[in-house]
Order: sequence, then structure tokens, then C-alpha cells
Amino acid sequence: MSHAEYCGQFVPIGGKVLDVGSGKGNFLREMAGLGFDAYGVESSPERVFSAIGGKVVRASAENLPFPDNHFDFVNCAEVSEHVDNPARMLQEIFRVLKPGCRCYISFHNRWGVYDYHYHLHFINWMPRAWTGPILKFLGKQKEDGSAGRQKLTTMHYYTYSRAAKLVRAAGFSAEDIRKEKIRKFFGATRLPFFVLYFTLLRPLYFNTFHLLLTKPIK
Repeated sequence: MSHAEYCGQFVPIGGKVLDVGSGKGNFLREMAGLGFDAYGVESSPERVFSAIGGKVVRASAENLPFPDNHFDFVNCAEVSEHVDNPARMLQEIFRVLKPGCRCYISFHNRWGVYDYHYHLHFINWMPRAWTGPILKFLGKQKEDGSAGRQKLTTMHYYTYSRAAKLVRAAGFSAEDIRKEKIRKFFGATRLPFFVLYFTLLRPLYFNTFHLLLTKPIK
């Protein structure tokens, strides 16, 4: 299933969905097409103009212009690495999400074998101080700007344990989406795949962690 279809299974019919970092609006268009009431926030002014298919406002992820307990689902894909304050962003997502509802979020792996921002293998295995000169020599260096942090030395990358600690500090419980997919797909034979995933693939291979967060019901 598509990402929108995956997220849609956690949203009631006609429910309110927020896309944090709407980009060009692809997710908003898909969610609106599935019948959801889709809203978005985007910090880059040129992207706000092009992000059609939902109600998009220019705002930062750390200051969401919505009331408390307003949304049935929040999507925050490929955003956490670019914002100034991921902890503050999570607090805001927690605030606007209704109790008992879910949030999809991704975090970039500090030790992922491939970096899709720079389309290079093994750059994340190097000391961060080396990456600036290497990227400059390769002509690949990006600069921070209206689209947020883009330099490898300023973007936020995490180990899995650090990302999990960050979301728990904001008040969420979290599920590793890949872990759940392995459990469901392999069933009783999942143990060797879990061993491979937890010892090698999650810490040192995949470039992102995908988490499904839940805001507890008080």
C-alpha cells in the first residue's frame, strides 16, 4: 500500500489529518482523495504556493497554528532532520493531536549505510568533521536556508535509542513500524529475521527509522 493508504487506516472516516512539512503537497492530495480533511504546514514560501489538495499554511513545525487536541492523525515524514528543534516539534505535535490518536514520524539514522540527502554510501560512517570537506570536494555540499537545515553537519541524525528517548520525552508511546511488519509477515518464523534486523539492519543499514506514535488517553 502507499504511504497515504498506510496512514489512512489509523484515521476515522472524514477525520482531520495534519501533514507537517507538506513539501509539494503529494501526501495532502492523496489524503484528500481518500476523503480525509487534510491540512498542512510548510516553512518554505514557494512550497506553500504549490502545495495544493489541502489547506496549507506557512508555519514552522515548532509552532503549529492549530488548537489543542485538534487532529485525528499527524504525518511528519522526512522533517525531523531539517527543523531547528525536534523536541519542540514533537511537543507541538503532541499538543495538536487528539488523545488516543496516532502520528507517523521518521528519523534519519546516524549510522545508515546510504544517505539519500546526498546520495552517497558510507558518508554517515565517517566523523562529521570530515564530511564538509568531502562534500565540498565532490561538489555536493548544500546550504541551510528557507527549507531548513540541509548541511550534513547541521541536520539532526539519531541512533534508534536516542530517537525513541526523544519521542518518549514528548509523552508518546512508539512502535517500530518495520518491526511490526516483520512480525506480521513472518509470524512464528520471525525470530531469525528479528535477530538480523536488531543486530545489523536497524543500527547500521537502513537510512531512516519509521515510528508510529500514540498519544495516550488520560
